[in-house]
Amino acid sequence: MTKEKKNEKKKDGLNGVLMQVAISIISIVFAFLVGGIIIAAMGENPFKAYSVLIKGAVGTPVALTVSLTKTVPLILTGLAVAVAQKSRVFNIGAEGQLLVGAFAAGYVGFTFHLPAPLHILLCLAAAVIAGMFWAFIAAFLKYSRNVHVVIATIMLNYIATSLVQYFVCGPFKEPGATFNATSAIAGTAKLPQILPRPLSLNLGFVIALVMIAACWFLLNKTTTGYEMRAVGSNPNASRVGGINIKKNMFMALVLSGALAGLAGGIEVSGSLYRVMEGFSPGYGFNGIPVAMMANGNPIAIFFSAFLLGAMRNGALAMQIQLGISQDIVDIIQGLVIIFLGCDYMIRYYINHVRLERRKLA
Repeated sequence: MTKEKKNEKKKDGLNGVLMQVAISIISIVFAFLVGGIIIAAMGENPFKAYSVLIKGAVGTPVALTVSLTKTVPLILTGLAVAVAQKSRVFNIGAEGQLLVGAFAAGYVGFTFHLPAPLHILLCLAAAVIAGMFWAFIAAFLKYSRNVHVVIATIMLNYIATSLVQYFVCGPFKEPGATFNATSAIAGTAKLPQILPRPLSLNLGFVIALVMIAACWFLLNKTTTGYEMRAVGSNPNASRVGGINIKKNMFMALVLSGALAGLAGGIEVSGSLYRVMEGFSPGYGFNGIPVAMMANGNPIAIFFSAFLLGAMRNGALAMQIQLGISQDIVDIIQGLVIIFLGCDYMIRYYINHVRLERRKLA
């Protein structure tokens, strides 16, 4: 390949990345504009509402660390969805995988008594294995009985929710507790804080950053990652090239489950210190817009996860101070997905504007 062709290929790749970034930013801006219109229709000032939301999310060091803590499970579930999508597998079961991972970590945390580093590692390993196992069920059903992955993972979400709820409200409920939760995990199973109190950032944030780097390296610098991406881009060409389609899709789904399970383990070991009924506000499902906004790029997932995590943190301040329901965040999140679904329309208008500028020049 000549130097000119290499430069041209690099330029095309850069233009493609910039285009996707532009589409994500435009989708987010449009979602906030429509969200502002909805807030105005409710009789509130959208500028004031967004100002309170931003201040509640990042306005103080404490608020910023809380937002970063809320970002951790979103990073991991976003990575879970993104890794599966690279092999054209739509894992919609990250929520169930997160729940079983959280319970596995909690069980190890309150059952065993071990030295701190070993206990933490065992809790997180249990969470990862539980998430992998839950994803393995869907993968096994797909490749042994041809059950659609979306259907299998959706059904497994309901099973995981009911199963964990039964454990928390039944045999593993803390004796004498006034709310449905397991016993607290041992102190040796808790992730250490990386900032002094009242700041609330724990080691889970560092683990999430390591997972971003690990996923980026896997997908972009390894043979396995190349095969996964090839399967996602063109399964037929990959098959002709000797790549095992089933193996790579199977592996992508199981790896996705491991990341989602780890998210649940970190939530229990780093923030909650026990498994509580309904502790997840939908982290697994929120991983879908996180991955979509980042277009599956592990590095960009940090920023899209932080956006949603900060919004969820700031929404509480908005509700307390202005009486605007936190549900507005879910509305904006849904609008982001809708606008991202208009990818081709946005791309068409961007290209149209570019063409008009060239004509004028």
